[in-house]
Amino acid sequence: MWKNYLKLFIILLCVIAVDGVQAKAYTVKVQADTIYAEVIPESYLKNAPVVFKKAVKKTMKYYNKYKDADMVTYLRNVPKTYRDFVDIARKIRDSDEITLYSLHGDYDVTVNEEDKYAPPTFSFLAERNGKELCDFAICIDNNTKKFTFIYSTGEYFKYDRKKMYNALFYTLGEKSYYETPEKTVCIVDHELPEGSMVKMQSDGVDWEAILKKKYKEFQKLTYEEKKNEIFDRLRKIQKGKIVKQAEKNMKLELKDDSAGTESDVKAPNSGKLYMIIGIVCVVTIVAGILLARKRRKQ
Repeated sequence: MWKNYLKLFIILLCVIAVDGVQAKAYTVKVQADTIYAEVIPESYLKNAPVVFKKAVKKTMKYYNKYKDADMVTYLRNVPKTYRDFVDIARKIRDSDEITLYSLHGDYDVTVNEEDKYAPPTFSFLAERNGKELCDFAICIDNNTKKFTFIYSTGEYFKYDRKKMYNALFYTLGEKSYYETPEKTVCIVDHELPEGSMVKMQSDGVDWEAILKKKYKEFQKLTYEEKKNEIFDRLRKIQKGKIVKQAEKNMKLELKDDSAGTESDVKAPNSGKLYMIIGIVCVVTIVAGILLARKRRKQ
């Protein structure tokens, strides 16, 4: 008879284990694996998973609320950033593992001193369960001074993590490039046709000519010289006031708004609840069995 009790006890423990293991809420981690890792502010790296989860959560809230609305209502109430991110957010499942690989920070070669040390946008390559998902970039909103995001599907160029881990990225006017010690490649070209651009002149100064001269001077630099110029600027903004304010705002946000999905909050609590109930049931049943055996012997 005691063997039957033992089997029942083992079955009940298995039931508890199954109930206790809920569908794992999706995880997001950062892997800083490019040459930019040393100059990406810690605030960006630390908050990247939070920003990603908040982006998914808010996008799905918009989607669920307005998915059946007419097009005018949908466009009026859902910001473009979240409209564009819907296709990505809808792919995320609770069991997914998202990895954000650090790529680069934007660097616009310019003579505008006011924007020279403005917080840059840092891009990450997001992979879902080991497969490329999208390019996910984190920036600081100029108005709210909060961390926010932009994203693209990476259609304009394919990023090869193995070949481009040491690539520099920079923008010269309407063109963007990536450069390794071996080669320089133009990845974006929005250059306007000759004669279509309005002359950039102010107070008799030909700013267009000045910019072109600046671009040529930058292009003549070696890979190491460009790296030093780009990284020096990025290092100077790491402890800037705007970055610190964004970090402070993020902490305040998280006090009132969970960065995770609903399953992040509910799954652990429900798992503990099932575990407690299961243990109580097992103890009660075993106690009942022992009491019944004792009475029969008497």
